[in-house]
Amino acid sequence: MVIGFDFDKVFIDYPPLIPYGFIDFLYKGAVFPRKTKESTLKLHYRFPGTIEQKIRILSHFPIFRHPLKTNISVLKKISEENKNKTYLVSSRFSFLRQRTETILTRYKLNKYFHGIYFNYENKQPHIFKEETIRKLKIDIYVDDDLDLSLFLAKKLPKLIIYWVRDGRGVEVNLPKNIVAIKDLRDLQKHLSKK
Repeated sequence: MVIGFDFDKVFIDYPPLIPYGFIDFLYKGAVFPRKTKESTLKLHYRFPGTIEQKIRILSHFPIFRHPLKTNISVLKKISEENKNKTYLVSSRFSFLRQRTETILTRYKLNKYFHGIYFNYENKQPHIFKEETIRKLKIDIYVDDDLDLSLFLAKKLPKLIIYWVRDGRGVEVNLPKNIVAIKDLRDLQKHLSKK
């Protein structure tokens, strides 16, 4: 099984006390209107200006980005199984490269992946992920961004997406190839049935 994972909110938490709505605004410019699977979802992510980049770089110090230990523990088990190939596919922009490398090293995450792909060419995140998932022939992808997951579900109907719920109420009919999970223990249960 070829499994891809997003980074933030899958293995690394957001800074404490920052509301999800504010993070949506920073990344997307607004909270996307959620659509049903039959509707077209148009995505566009903001590339931050210079001042906001500096603020984001500060917010990505490891002291503000705690590891999600339960998910990392499950990743370790999944990556040790010879039947699985694991990839990290994150849409983090190039201005976060140094902070990202520091976090990967500090939490020793590199060793659990067959390959690591970040969006250092600064493409639109949903386009970068679609292209990378196609290139790597990923079967399962884990992400916390519902809007992006809905986009991928439509573009890649054979891809199974495990959406890590963030606790917000969501009024959307999930397509059959998106499975809502609380954390990676739910993914592990699904994989053990295969």
